[in-house]
Amino acid sequence: MGSVVRPRPRNPLWGLVLLLALAATSVQAETRALVIGIDEYEHMPLHGAVSDASDIEQSLRMIGVRDLVKRLDTEATRERLSADWQALIERSKPGDMIVLTFAGHGSQEPERIEGSEADGLDEVLLMFNFDEKEQRPAGRLYDDELHGWFTKANERDISVLFIADSCHSGTLTRSVDPRASGLTYRNYAYTIPDEQLSLEPPSDLTTGAPEELENVTFFAAAQDHEQVPEVLIYDKQTGEPAIRGALSWAFSRALEGPADKDGDGMLSLDELKHYLRSNVRAKAQSRQTPNLLPEGKGQTVVLPIASLRSPQRPTTWPKPHIKLLGDPFASERLSQDLDGVINRGVSETPDIIFDLNAREAVSHYGDVIARDLEERDIRAVIEKWQAIERLNHERSGDRLSTRILPDDGTHRRGEQVSFYFGKIELPYFALFSLSGNGTVHFHYPLDGDPQTIPLAQPLQLSFEVMPPYGADQMIAVTSSEPLPRLIERLRELDGTQNALAAAEATLNALRSGGRQLGLQGLYTAP
Repeated sequence: MGSVVRPRPRNPLWGLVLLLALAATSVQAETRALVIGIDEYEHMPLHGAVSDASDIEQSLRMIGVRDLVKRLDTEATRERLSADWQALIERSKPGDMIVLTFAGHGSQEPERIEGSEADGLDEVLLMFNFDEKEQRPAGRLYDDELHGWFTKANERDISVLFIADSCHSGTLTRSVDPRASGLTYRNYAYTIPDEQLSLEPPSDLTTGAPEELENVTFFAAAQDHEQVPEVLIYDKQTGEPAIRGALSWAFSRALEGPADKDGDGMLSLDELKHYLRSNVRAKAQSRQTPNLLPEGKGQTVVLPIASLRSPQRPTTWPKPHIKLLGDPFASERLSQDLDGVINRGVSETPDIIFDLNAREAVSHYGDVIARDLEERDIRAVIEKWQAIERLNHERSGDRLSTRILPDDGTHRRGEQVSFYFGKIELPYFALFSLSGNGTVHFHYPLDGDPQTIPLAQPLQLSFEVMPPYGADQMIAVTSSEPLPRLIERLRELDGTQNALAAAEATLNALRSGGRQLGLQGLYTAP
């Protein structure tokens, strides 16, 4: 099997806000917001952006934001949004903050101002009425224009928090199997007609090198080299899936309280960055890693959190939508055998596709998650999916920082890969994995291993990729006290297809004392 990943460092999106930093915000200052979500694009509609905007609105109102403007679909035009921003600026006083969130398509175009972009490309947010044939700037908001918006805020000592749940370029972290369907991405590539490329730029755009603005914090959904998928996120109360943007979802949850690691009722930049990075990577199956700026002001207070009671934990295992390909008689028999385990509701985006002829399982995201399956393995693959979905709801604010080295791609037989854990804060450590076919593998501590690990430094565990191939899920628990029951149970389950029992033991260990949870997938192929 294989192991740990460190994302490749790349320059973030939005060149004109690369250097922006957040000015200290008074706790007494007022927070205002402009929240944007667009699904109804003419050529490449999305499915989760409007839900993202509504979720963010609800979370912002829970922390006391009263002056909030929400623009969905047809309301989201460049003219209206520009007017909304100007009105928010005029209503704000020095020390206030404006939260700007955008969920929708992004893209890149040849720069309009010669020499204004290092790569010769403008980054743009696409509006509801975008049409590539229309003369620029119709249907677009350019990075130059956003820079102008933020400059106006800076001149009045107003802080800006910008959440961009879109992407502008990049490639797929891993290829998408064609048997998966319904997956959408938040970028749109198009060609500018030649007659538009020589247009004179508007006179009010900033030219030359970007100005360093001390008032802005920028959170982008992905690195430059990544695309941003819309993901299926299961509601832990209803058990039903919804298509969402991972960054918007994580930002909304952070405001509800779990990101407040020190319990002071306020979110620092460090707390928000850690929460967003770990939870976005988990929800997007490591296909995207958020770009979070600025660096170096980690203790700066960003926002308060909502005063919510501890959320009710799920009491049942989620049920996936599945699709069976191949022999219709075998499919019908298997479907009956899985009654009570799967969701029989209609879904255009199944969580797992089982190809009975190829003996493979494919995830909603287009990863081949298991190979060389027997019919008896299908239930175990489903139970592995249930285990990971359930664990994803636990300790979202106490997540270990995990990566795969050298990258999040698909790794081949014989490659050396490593599971990388960032700074460890709790000394007692247990580690196991669930292979593609749902088999439990116990890794640490083995006989003779110390039960504690060094603190305040990274941990890297290396492996060679070998069969079985598919998607391995590494699960780590750190603790302030020994974990004898968890370790004993995982030893008992080692080598068995009993993912639910391993998850249950992990859940029991997580629900008392100081604990941290780490989840990291590894994708392998022959």
